[in-house]
Amino acid sequence: MARVWAWSRSVRGWTLAICVAALCALVTTEVQQQCPPRSEISPCSCQVKKNGLDILCEFTDQQHINDAMSVLKGKSLVIFYLKLRHNNLRKLTGFVFLGLDIHHLTIHNSSLSVVEEASLSSIGKMLTQLDVSQNSLTQVPSAAFKNLHHLLILNMNHNKINSLHAKAFQGLDTLEILTLYENKIANVDPEAFVGLEKKLKRLNLGGNGLTVVPQKSLVILDMLKKLEMQENRISEINEGDFEGLRNLDSLGLAHNKLRTVPSRVFSHLTLLNSLELDGNNIDTIDKDAFAGLEENLQYLRLGDNNIHTIPTEALKRLHRLRHLDLRANNISFIAEDAFAGFGDSITFLNLQKNDIRSLNGMIFENLNSLETLNLQNNKLMHIPEDVMEPILDTLRVVDIMDNPLLCDCELQWYKNWLRNPKDKDDEMMQKKRTVCTMQHEHREYSLQSLPLDKMKCKIKSYENSAYSAATRQAGVLETSLLLSICVLIGQLAIAS
Repeated sequence: MARVWAWSRSVRGWTLAICVAALCALVTTEVQQQCPPRSEISPCSCQVKKNGLDILCEFTDQQHINDAMSVLKGKSLVIFYLKLRHNNLRKLTGFVFLGLDIHHLTIHNSSLSVVEEASLSSIGKMLTQLDVSQNSLTQVPSAAFKNLHHLLILNMNHNKINSLHAKAFQGLDTLEILTLYENKIANVDPEAFVGLEKKLKRLNLGGNGLTVVPQKSLVILDMLKKLEMQENRISEINEGDFEGLRNLDSLGLAHNKLRTVPSRVFSHLTLLNSLELDGNNIDTIDKDAFAGLEENLQYLRLGDNNIHTIPTEALKRLHRLRHLDLRANNISFIAEDAFAGFGDSITFLNLQKNDIRSLNGMIFENLNSLETLNLQNNKLMHIPEDVMEPILDTLRVVDIMDNPLLCDCELQWYKNWLRNPKDKDDEMMQKKRTVCTMQHEHREYSLQSLPLDKMKCKIKSYENSAYSAATRQAGVLETSLLLSICVLIGQLAIAS
């Protein structure tokens, strides 16, 4: 029995050794893969990469590319990257890649306008990424794409596609990323994305001619995580436009022609984390505009619009909001309760390039987590210390540059806050040259070197500022310790 067991262990050992040797042979084969001589594939060039060859053909024509492909066909090579850039390649002919093992194919800026049906079919089992950006395609070459059953990424940016026809991407059932940025798309057939519903996670329709959200075509994409429709001509969004996109995490509607954000327009997007509405003409935001986004929305961009007041009523329900961008609007006044009810989670607040003339009361009192405050390029002449005091403990960056600040004793808070090293982004603050003007001298002073003596200011110790936060905590502990000692001494005295 022992002899049989020993023989069995020996066989297992030999089997393991053979497997290891086979693996080593495979690795060696991969490592030993070599580029063909440059003279054989000129004007193309070749480099050996970890996963295969990286072949680049640029500034040449169709015949030279066809010749180079013919040379490569007989060599059993793994071509991880084939990049055809800046060429005169108006047509991708049938079977041009027959016999080649290509994983990533780029045909960029090569005047490509025709992709024949059989041009890509032979590499459909290997190809995972296809980039045909910056060419002259006027429609999606569906027949050529239908056999690319392992494709993960398709980049068709910067072409001349004016519409997406029904079942334009059928067959691409593994596709996860589709980008169609900067085409001329104005019409999207309701069945344009049929076949993509299983895997598609990111869709970029930005930089086109859309005037409405193509709701009927999008509704099937329930796996979609990111939808980009920036830089279109969408003038109106309505409740139901985003129905079906139940897994959407990020929505980009920047730089369209929106004027209003109506009630419950995003109510189906309960998992939405980021919403970009900047660069529109928005002047009205309904109080229920963000209904449905309560649990997950953290990033909201409303900059470069025509908003006149902070839309408190609409924002109140967003109790997880961290990043609020309201730059470049027409806000001139901040109400004392502007951030009441929702400001506790905000870490980033951008109010630069507005028309804010004064800061009064306890407007920042609810911003208990604020780390970055940008008030650059407003009309502020004074920034009182009592307004800033509630947020000095948490602030890491504060930008008050490009305001017509007057040098006064109230600005001591800034100078002392800069001295406090606690959690501050010193590198960022070093780049900011913040100045105020001494009126009677007609001279500018840096807030870091504010001449408090010359201004006859009462120098403050800032015992209640961020600088003393740690000191206060230590003081509490010290007092508690002393009280404990006193109690112990009292007990000893009674006992004796």
